[in-house]
Amino acid sequence: MSPQTSAPPRRRRRQADRREESRERILDAAEALFAQAGFEAVSMRQIAGESGVDTALIHYYFGTKAGVIDAVLERRAEMVNERRSVSLKAYAKAHAGRMTGPGLVRAYLEPTFSFILDGTPGHRHYGALIARLNSAPVPEEIGHDSSPFDAVTQRFVELLKEVRPDCALADLYWFYHMMSGAITLSLAQTGRIDHLSGGLCDSADAATIVERMCEVFGKGIEALPPARPGGAAPQP
Repeated sequence: MSPQTSAPPRRRRRQADRREESRERILDAAEALFAQAGFEAVSMRQIAGESGVDTALIHYYFGTKAGVIDAVLERRAEMVNERRSVSLKAYAKAHAGRMTGPGLVRAYLEPTFSFILDGTPGHRHYGALIARLNSAPVPEEIGHDSSPFDAVTQRFVELLKEVRPDCALADLYWFYHMMSGAITLSLAQTGRIDHLSGGLCDSADAATIVERMCEVFGKGIEALPPARPGGAAPQP
């Protein structure tokens, strides 16, 4: 094959590589900006400036700012979901018929925080962004009625029901709601616990956070009251 006929494929590969590099720079910049300031406070011009591209290129790749944040969320969601799914499946298989609350909670929480423990700045930005989105009403421009994490969350609740079949299903969802709040606050790394504890606690210490949450929520699922006859949750 002559050099003339082999050159176009190489050029196409180089162009594809450049496009992918530009796309990743845009997503990295948007992820950091959204994590720091929130979706509504960040402009397409800021994303363009931070990533070193023209705004027209961002519109070409993603259409709108909502398209940018969708791509940001989806980029790492697959990794997080895969880690959670593998962990839950492995725990359920290894402890079939004898799962415990603490064990199941650990199987869910450890992969949830593992992407922070690896020290990658982008993963920390992603965690902070998820915390922002979880702790405030979703902007109308995004309009998400669902989350890319819903399927794995539902599987976790199903396994909770196996551990506590006597509990009302609503109580198990409330349990997840409370645990999700603790996850969100931990991902946000606000530093408030550092101040309140006078330095005894470190909001960036993900390893300790996982251990404490496993202790609290592992025992918490075991402490839930059983449902009343007919499946209703007990009244406080």
